Amino acid sequence: MTVQVTPTVEWLTQCYDHEGSHEHVSLYLLRAPEGTVLVDSGSFYHREAITEAVDEATDGAGPDALVLSHSDYPHAANVSPLGGDTEDVELVASSASPAQQGLPDARKCDIGGTMTVQGREFSFIDPPLADRSHTTWIYEHGDGVLFTADGFGNYHDPGQCDYLSGDFPDVTPAERVYEYHRDNLVWLRYVAPEKVERTLDDIFAEYNVAAVAPIHGNPIEADDLDTYRERLRDAMARIAAEHTVA
Repeated sequence: MTVQVTPTVEWLTQCYDHEGSHEHVSLYLLRAPEGTVLVDSGSFYHREAITEAVDEATDGAGPDALVLSHSDYPHAANVSPLGGDTEDVELVASSASPAQQGLPDARKCDIGGTMTVQGREFSFIDPPLADRSHTTWIYEHGDGVLFTADGFGNYHDPGQCDYLSGDFPDVTPAERVYEYHRDNLVWLRYVAPEKVERTLDDIFAEYNVAAVAPIHGNPIEADDLDTYRERLRDAMARIAAEHTVA
């Protein structure tokens, strides 16, 4: 399923069913000036659905570029089926050495730097919420979308798989934001939440974010960013308070 997030960014939704509670493992398609760009490639569990969705969205042409947040299977499992191992598709990856991550043909993005891909400028941000050291958040300067892995996620109920944040009765539910970060970023119990929050403040001060596009959650629209961030801040404080570090 494809959902329009901003004028040039589309959400290709895929999710896992964890005994009735769903978790997204999605990717995004950008209509850049010189071609189409996919951010992440999704999980191998959804390979057939993803390749069919990309084929339909691009009228059979496939993507012109793939930009990966990191090389874990939920994010990079479909590089080859989507043409990322061919000369026809530009592959951009976050890692000190993409070859060591199994991506020998990738163009390396430098965290903290910028790069033009298919005529669209991207900045690569050192993320304060991630599950691997070689992860980057990706900000595209056209529509102002911040693609986040693995933070800013949430669980959702069946029937909410294609919701944007504003489609929920009261924005993305606070409890679902808490549950996702508690389960997937377990190191949050060991850190000072206010330090993470200050880093997030710096990112949002530097970049004009019109929407957040998480790989593991429902996209967050501009009008809902303050509410979501408040709920994320509360979730981090709650996680830290639940654990005593000796």
